[in-house]
Amino acid sequence: MLGAIPIIADNRIRAAMERGEFDHLAGAGQPLHNLDGTYDPNWWLKQMLQREELTADDARSQRNS
Repeated sequence: MLGAIPIIADNRIRAAMERGEFDHLAGAGQPLHNLDGTYDPNWWLKQMLQREELTADDARSQRNS
């Protein structure tokens, strides 16, 4: 038996789909990255460093200042 919150969430998602709110999302139709790799608990940190064009040394120097 589902609780109220999952049912409400499902109803809102279905309504948004019917309105087409998910039709033009960035990256739609493109493959998801890193699905074939092993799990890395620091995946988010590595992606942030790459996105911000930082190195681990940059992060360490910011933490120590």
